[in-house]
Amino acid sequence: MWSRNLYWTFFVYVWIINTIFGPYMLIVSEEVDIPPPEDSERIEGKVQSKASKYDRYVKLFEHQRAIQLDAIKSLQKSNMKYDHKYKLTETMVKDIFRVLEESKNNLTEFGFVPGDPFPENETVRDAMSNVFENTAMFGDLILRLPDITHDIYDKNKHWEFLIGWAVWFSMESGVFQGPHEQLLSLMSMELGLIPKDESFVNPYQEMEILKEMEEAEKELEEKQNKEKSDKSKKKKTQNSKPKRKGPKLSGGHHTEL
Repeated sequence: MWSRNLYWTFFVYVWIINTIFGPYMLIVSEEVDIPPPEDSERIEGKVQSKASKYDRYVKLFEHQRAIQLDAIKSLQKSNMKYDHKYKLTETMVKDIFRVLEESKNNLTEFGFVPGDPFPENETVRDAMSNVFENTAMFGDLILRLPDITHDIYDKNKHWEFLIGWAVWFSMESGVFQGPHEQLLSLMSMELGLIPKDESFVNPYQEMEILKEMEEAEKELEEKQNKEKSDKSKKKKTQNSKPKRKGPKLSGGHHTEL
């Protein structure tokens, strides 16, 4: 049987990996509900009856982002031990950069750059989507689990170049809008890709440190309580041993020979 922490680790990992590499994130579905167009989308008084593939993709991307963020929040708030959370995050980060590397190579091979028409080629479309999804996912990790993610990320200088390219590609695409565009800006400051604003503060960094301190204090307290318990048991064992008594003279009468 798995321990509760190991089960939770596996559950979150499967959920997040499915989120990153799930089959639906690469599909521009014909069945996505598109909100009614605004006045700016009306042409000569006629409403466009069908949204473009780009519009449908943006709609799906925003839906996918909500799922990703929930997954990262679950990981962030989980009670798993630090070393388990570290290993899980490390696996995720490695997978993210592996996919980014492959996607960048595919996009470069096909000559696709932001601003080009929405790709019809499935390989290009999948690579583009992988860049968006994994860049955003890494942004969530670096902002919400900064200490762990930095410790993993900072050891690989090639990743710095790769994420810089991915952020540029995502920003120039126009897919990241509103809070998603803000995510790119905040993660860029956290990673040092752009100068930090004077008002920039990552509150999760302090929270993570405090949580680690609390865990360390809890472990120390448990260790001290165990030592006290062991001493107490040992003392009771010693006190419970029967006392050895020396020989006693009989109080009866002696018979003289």
